[in-house]
Amino acid sequence: MENSLLSDEINYQNATISNNFVNYWLDTFWMENGDKRTENYPLMSSFRYPLSILCIYLTFVLYVGPRLMKNRKPFSLKPILIVYNLTMSLVNAYFFIYAMYELATYDDPRVNVTLADLFNVDFHDTHAREKNLSIKMNYLFAYLLSKYTDMFDTIFFVLRKKQVQVTGLHVYHHSMVPTFGWIYFRLRPYNVLAAMFAFLNTPIHTLMYAYYGLAAIGPHMQKYLWWKRYITQVQIFQFVLLFIYAVYFSIFQKGYHKLYVFDIYFQSTLYLILFTRFYFRKYDTKGKNIKSE
Repeated sequence: MENSLLSDEINYQNATISNNFVNYWLDTFWMENGDKRTENYPLMSSFRYPLSILCIYLTFVLYVGPRLMKNRKPFSLKPILIVYNLTMSLVNAYFFIYAMYELATYDDPRVNVTLADLFNVDFHDTHAREKNLSIKMNYLFAYLLSKYTDMFDTIFFVLRKKQVQVTGLHVYHHSMVPTFGWIYFRLRPYNVLAAMFAFLNTPIHTLMYAYYGLAAIGPHMQKYLWWKRYITQVQIFQFVLLFIYAVYFSIFQKGYHKLYVFDIYFQSTLYLILFTRFYFRKYDTKGKNIKSE
């Protein structure tokens, strides 16, 4: 009897410790370490939100969706795809143009952001200047939301029974970018790593979504879309630049948590490998599409 009570007490204590550990990393950590300006934004008060979205996304695109569509005809979704892709192209173009405007008007006393800030990797100095940054929080939050909207790329593939396009690279990209975007925005809404990624990523997404939007119009558009392979080439070049930036950042950064250093090294290296592998599997050495793929 005593052994049974002792065992129950131990199990209760272990459960309490586990529960406290989970609650700390899902809630308490972000309240204690997060930027106070971001905590009142929708979905930003707890890590439970991005984690739940991620789990729902992965469950649908990898398990539920394919099984629901197994004995069904693929959805056409043509009007939706045209509107969605062209809208996302315009949204990313807006993000890029707005960022360029901020950089170009650095001599305006109301604006304190310059291209040089992308290479200012001193955490404490940039944090001290952050109160004067003119990049609006709403703009940064909108950019984060656009990364979650990108998840519909995969959902549309599943509904159209294009499961072959739901590759490991594709799913990893659409899982990690919004999740790490949430972390960066919650802890530090303006940081050079997120800024550099957005600086390089938004023009590429403008081209990519423009391509998919035009392709969705119909087969007759294909003769105008010969530049498809160059999108992947530019993406590879983007991650080469990010890797170089990762080296620069790791050498000269001051005050950033090791998580930032690890993340930019890991992400830039992995993406560079995956996109390069994808390109050479999709195209031959002369840049021609491999028919068997």
